Order: sequence, then C-alpha cells, then structure tokens
Amino acid sequence: MTRRLNWFLLIVLLVVGLPYYWLLIDNRPGSAAAKPVSIARLRELAASIPGQKPVAVEMELVAYRRLPGTLFVAGTGIKRRLIGVMAFRLPVPGKGPIVIDSGLDADAARRMEMEEFDPRSWARITAALNSASQIVITHEHPDHLGGLISLGKPELFQRTLFNARQLPGNSLSDGLRWPRVPLPAPAIAGAQPVAIAPGVVVIPAPSHTPGSQMIFVQLADGREYLFTGDIATLMSSWSELRARSRLVGDYLAPEARGEVFAWLKTIAALKAQAPAMIVVPGHDFERLVDIKRPTGIHFTFTDRAD
Repeated sequence: MTRRLNWFLLIVLLVVGLPYYWLLIDNRPGSAAAKPVSIARLRELAASIPGQKPVAVEMELVAYRRLPGTLFVAGTGIKRRLIGVMAFRLPVPGKGPIVIDSGLDADAARRMEMEEFDPRSWARITAALNSASQIVITHEHPDHLGGLISLGKPELFQRTLFNARQLPGNSLSDGLRWPRVPLPAPAIAGAQPVAIAPGVVVIPAPSHTPGSQMIFVQLADGREYLFTGDIATLMSSWSELRARSRLVGDYLAPEARGEVFAWLKTIAALKAQAPAMIVVPGHDFERLVDIKRPTGIHFTFTDRAD
C-alpha cells in the first residue's frame, strides 16, 4: 500500500507539480545584461530641448480587474492583485499637456473582461487627449493604445509619437481596430533614447512587445519619473527582478523573455543611479497611490497647466 501511495504521489508531482512550477513559478533571469542606458545620458537628453518642462504627473484609473499576482510577477503566489488600466497627463505651462498612454473605452473594457470601468475617468482621458500637445504610447496593447484608436481622430494620431512597430503592418498592431484615417509616419526611430520635449525622453525598449518604449520624465522642479509600460507590470517586477509567468509571457501574451529581463535589470540599474526617481509600472495602481510611500503623482486629471 505504501509503495503504491508513493508512486501515486510521484505521478501527481510529475503531472501537476512540474507544469505548475514551469508555467507559474519559474523565474530564472538568464544571462542577458542590462542595457547601456545611464541616468546621466537621460538627464542630458532631458535638458537638450529648450523650453518649459512638465510641472506635475497626473494619473487616471479608467478600469481594473483582479487576477492572481503570479501571472504577472512569476512566483509571487495566487493572491489576486488589482491590475489597473491607467493613463498619465503631464501639464506643461503655456501649451497643451503631454499624455502617456490612453487607457481604453467601455467596449474594450468589456472585451477584456474588466471588473470595473469608470466613464468619468474615460471622459477626462478623452479631454486630455483632445487638448494634448503630444501623445506617447508605451506599447501596442489595447489597454494602452486602444483608447486613442477608439476615438479615431486623425488630429490625435498626428500628435502621437509612434515608433514603427506600434503602427499597422506589425502583428500586434494589426490586431487592433484601427480607423480608416491617415496615420503619421513613425516619429521614434532607432534604438537609442531620444528627447521629444523639454524634460521628456523616449527609450526604445522592444521586449514585452516589439513596439515597447519607456519614458523618462524630469519635471521643472527636478523630480524624475520612469514610465516602464508593461516591461514592469508591478513594482515588484523590477525591484525583485521577476518577469511575467511563462503561462502569460510564453503563451497567452508572448513576449521576448530574455529582453524583458535585460530591461528589468536596466530599470533597477537606473533606480540605483537615481534613488529618488519614481518608477511607474504599467499596472500597479495601488502602489502608485500608497500614501505610506508617496510618489508625488496626483490622482485624477485636472485642467491645470501649472
């Protein structure tokens, strides 16, 4: 009887335990090195365009769902985490704001099975996009790019600084519901960080998606932020060097795992060089509004320019 039980337990371990470990826990980072991006270079670029830098960072939570944390940060357990869909507004005195990511509309929220959608938040995001001087998208997934696409306004696309892989003609982008309107040529090219406005630098970072890019922001008062998009889904993604689970990253939403780890190492290295810099993950709303660890980000958009 004991021998049979031992064999049964071994079979259960092999059939259930090993796949569970491989798909949801395994987090070996591999040998990929951090990218050669320094905070000194990002600051140099942030100062390279004369003019008024943004004066604040504002955030909207337009939708959310709760899912097991280990899906997005491998090996962290099945406790459900709030996965927020957010957009960010950078007020700039004397001109329209810069908007980072565009959230999604109600139809997209239903398709993505969000638990909650806030129509008032979506209205504020829409107003911010309409008044924006520049729009920049961290990557080509519907919960980041979809809001902009759903509005379908040619003038908004012309103000958006796309890279080539975020536009139609690429596999992920082709899966989005683009309107039949003229689209701009890519504004971000090459593999090196590039300044797009005073205090704002785009860092091409193909990894989570082919069109992924991070955004470094230096405000007029010197505060610094790094928007990671979904390279770092949650704060623990970069602080503990944990990619998404293989179930998500290899199968459900495939990403270049080695490159993701390289960029997570890069984020950690930049944070070590600039300890006061706030890292803004793609979906960690609860951490960004945690009053015990303030980020200086204002929750909800305003119409202020200073």
